[in-house]
Amino acid sequence: MSDISNYQIVEALEDLVKDKSLDSELIIETLKQAILSAVRKKYGTSENIEIKIDPKIGTIQILATKTVALRVNDPALEISKKEAKKTKPDARVGDEILIELSPSEFGRSAITVAKQSLIQHIKESERELVYADYRHKVGEIISGMVSRVDKGNILINLGRTEGVILRSEQIPDEHLPIGKTIRVYVKDVRKDTQGAQVILSRKAAEFVKKLFEFEVPEIYEGRVQIIAVSREVGERTKIAVYSTDDRIDPVGACVGLKGTRVQSVVKELSNEKIDIVPYYTNPEEFVKKAVAPADVKETYLYPDEHKIVLIVPEDQLSLAIGKGGVNARLAARLVGWRLTIYGDENYKDSLIPLSETDILEPEQLEVLKRFEIDSIQKLSRMKEELLRSIEEIGDQAGDILLKARKKLREIEEEKAFVTKDKRLNEILDSQLEKQK
Repeated sequence: MSDISNYQIVEALEDLVKDKSLDSELIIETLKQAILSAVRKKYGTSENIEIKIDPKIGTIQILATKTVALRVNDPALEISKKEAKKTKPDARVGDEILIELSPSEFGRSAITVAKQSLIQHIKESERELVYADYRHKVGEIISGMVSRVDKGNILINLGRTEGVILRSEQIPDEHLPIGKTIRVYVKDVRKDTQGAQVILSRKAAEFVKKLFEFEVPEIYEGRVQIIAVSREVGERTKIAVYSTDDRIDPVGACVGLKGTRVQSVVKELSNEKIDIVPYYTNPEEFVKKAVAPADVKETYLYPDEHKIVLIVPEDQLSLAIGKGGVNARLAARLVGWRLTIYGDENYKDSLIPLSETDILEPEQLEVLKRFEIDSIQKLSRMKEELLRSIEEIGDQAGDILLKARKKLREIEEEKAFVTKDKRLNEILDSQLEKQK
């Protein structure tokens, strides 16, 4: 026997290898293992079996090394002298000879076992190859075609495999028709018993950052940097940019001539609004740009609470806050500070003189007045160490500040817009933990 290409095992090989882009040596080794599995199924062992495969002409030889014996006790390892002489006329008892096995010895069920084993090995090989290929692409953008929707998850044809945009990683209300080619962010690659799963995202803030890298050569080259991104998916994104080259306007570079660059990103994001602002190391300067398009008249820093109070023109208060508070939340995340926003008239009305509170003793009021600390707002901004250094206050500093800040929070809840953002709080809490 020399050629078994008409059998199912060879047909299975041809079907499975087609369009898989798998390494030919890996396929041959996989096929060998599948045949050995069938031999073990039939004879209980495959230790004496050698498989020779010629991939060019599709021939497979199954050779068994058997010992010539007077009486055959184990057909898998032994052969009678009479049968041995058919292959080697001068065979003697005790000789080892190579016998070519016929696939008919295995039967159709054994061939099916080999085929199933081959299929399983091919799938495992594919899984390893997909995982090895795509794990290096985590954090990058790739293109793919929308192939189908399954239980709300969008399946993307990536060529040799499929990726999935889970419902939680999609842009709300975005319609992606079957056959449409889109760009996606590779968020993760996982291995399980079903294969390698490529997790894609169009929701991640990093997706926006990578889109700008594609559209803006200055970002790709490192001359313009995206320092921060904050995103309300499907509504608005803010990015803060900085130029390492004084000759380059970072905002202008991202916008492009007549807005072409930013519009390419907007189009990819299904018309999500994008604000591009210059980055400043000074948080008060940075936040003025971050709340654009609203103007900011005054800012007050509360470092101990990681909070900035913004005073904007009364007629721009709704602009600074944005629909549902989205502009304020995005600005807060971008800058990394909690924000409290007042209209200018409301801020004047919210100023509470210290003399109208019971927080301080008369002599304490007098000494603070000399330092021009005459309102709850100003007192709340003081650092505890500085307050403690005042002789008339001393060890009472901590308690005084607690009371002042509690009163201020009550005023802010009534008179101002206070950003309440769980995501920002988690970021700030994490930063605080690292500093400890």
